Amino acid sequence: MIVVVVPIKDGKFLMVHNPKRGWEFPGGKIEMGEDPHKAALRECYEEAGIMFKNLKFVKREKDIFLFVGEIEEIKGGEMEWQLFSNLPNNLAFSREEAIRFLELTNKMGKFF
Repeated sequence: MIVVVVPIKDGKFLMVHNPKRGWEFPGGKIEMGEDPHKAALRECYEEAGIMFKNLKFVKREKDIFLFVGEIEEIKGGEMEWQLFSNLPNNLAFSREEAIRFLELTNKMGKFF
């Protein structure tokens, strides 16, 4: 089971850069005994130092728990991060999957 988070700030979404895979939304494995919401908060903090004003569950698809959150602060973490208005090149996963995640999170509220 994994979490994927679409962090939002000022109408843009944040992605982190994995040197081996490319640009991706923050996320990762849910640890034993950890609930998905706490895993989403932990992964975003570890990867980019993200603190949220709010974090909302969007949908579960197979082994993926998708969240969207409004960023309060970014302190920096283990990975390079950047805010985007459009999807960058060199994605870690398919462009179609990234678009689907953005569309699903956008249905939660007009973030971008």
